[in-house]
Amino acid sequence: MPRKILPSLALMLTTGLTTTQVFAQGEWYRPTEPPAQLRQAHGIYQQALQAFSMGDDNATINLCRQAENYSHGDKNICHLMALAYARSGDNYNAMLKFRAALQLDYNFVPCRNNYGIFLKKTGKDTEAMRMFEECNKIDPNYPDAYYHLGEIYRDKGDLDKAIDLFETATRKNPNYVDAQKDLGLAIYERYTSGQGGTIDDSIEKLQTAEKLMPTNPIIHYHLGNIYCADGKLDEAEAEFRTALSNDVKCAPAHWELARVRYYRGDPNRCLDEIKQASKINPLYTDTKKWPHVDPLAMRTMAAKSLEFEGRNIDSVEAWKDVAAMTRNNADVVKHIAEMEKALRANANKKRKGNQYDPEEVNALVRKGLTQVDDGDMDGAKQTFNRVLELDPQNFDATQNLGAVLEAQGDLNGASAKYQAAMALQPKYDGCIYNFAYLLEKMGLPADAGLKYQEFHEVAGRYPYDPKHIVSLQQEEARKRARQEQIKKRGY
Repeated sequence: MPRKILPSLALMLTTGLTTTQVFAQGEWYRPTEPPAQLRQAHGIYQQALQAFSMGDDNATINLCRQAENYSHGDKNICHLMALAYARSGDNYNAMLKFRAALQLDYNFVPCRNNYGIFLKKTGKDTEAMRMFEECNKIDPNYPDAYYHLGEIYRDKGDLDKAIDLFETATRKNPNYVDAQKDLGLAIYERYTSGQGGTIDDSIEKLQTAEKLMPTNPIIHYHLGNIYCADGKLDEAEAEFRTALSNDVKCAPAHWELARVRYYRGDPNRCLDEIKQASKINPLYTDTKKWPHVDPLAMRTMAAKSLEFEGRNIDSVEAWKDVAAMTRNNADVVKHIAEMEKALRANANKKRKGNQYDPEEVNALVRKGLTQVDDGDMDGAKQTFNRVLELDPQNFDATQNLGAVLEAQGDLNGASAKYQAAMALQPKYDGCIYNFAYLLEKMGLPADAGLKYQEFHEVAGRYPYDPKHIVSLQQEEARKRARQEQIKKRGY
């Protein structure tokens, strides 16, 4: 049963069992049953509503059948039976009951809306559209039908029409969370496809939905994704973390947070999020109708992160998984062979220079990361400095010390640490992206643009929508061109 049916049903629940005259295709239906029978039907119907709310479709159907024996022409009983049949997968009987309810009352808008949802679910979009359009004619102020009609237009690729319908739904009901959310997403989709609009309009609508339902994790997830596309990784991380605080089993939020941390030069905590996402049963994600997480993409990022963390044995195993999941895997197999060769060579080498306890260093790094998560930046700074006393070449401590300095507003200090981290891990593309992001924060768009370009040359593609980066580079080029013109004209 589609998730949209239940909100529409709630409107019907407030009316209770109707025993008054109703209009049906030009005819009046007058209940002929004695009042005692109607009261009996009402009591059984209330039990059926309770069974439906508990997800017991069989009990709902059986109780509705009993209620029908006492009130043969009650539209609400037919409607509830249709909903129960539809949710249980009995499409034939669902269709019969939806039609029966609408024969009893042609103007029964909640039922007609739910019938449209049912038709859409069963692939009959044209018939569904007619149902929603008829709802709008009967009751122009009923927001659900505008919203569901907008969904169909969005699926067909007509974003302008979809946005118009979503906007109408939100005007009719400003507190319509799904309409506000999907309006924001449709505006963003139109923006990314180059059909007009701005990313700020999309963010505004999603923020409205967020205020209406602050505990909805998927709204925070979508807002985080759009912040990533807009080059606002700090805001994106905050949204993904908020999503997970509302539902720790939101796998897509774990995955996107992992990606943000990878591209901010933090492979350690990237691995933490990938581990959490991998534990979540995909059936839970399906039940919530959330975006799926690509297992190959997750395993590939895990393999890279393990390699940058120096956990080469674990990285080799992860790369082998990637090879098994990839059709054209010659490059991956070659990389595995190179890593295994390096592991054999390193096994025969004796450690030179300062000696330290790796377990102590790893424990301190983990302590520092926990302090960062808890907001104890001064404590984290002391911890990472202690790691560098023990192991001056420690990548995690160097990079995360830069992150602490950035959080404290010392961007120049952060820049120095990030550059040192890049020198320790020159192949880590996430460090390059992270440094470009810092340069942008420092108000150095030309340098940031060059660094983003360097990232593209190493990684082969940008991780998010590149419009923000392209705009940054174009703006700097225009600025230089204006300066040249001013110089030539002698202003």
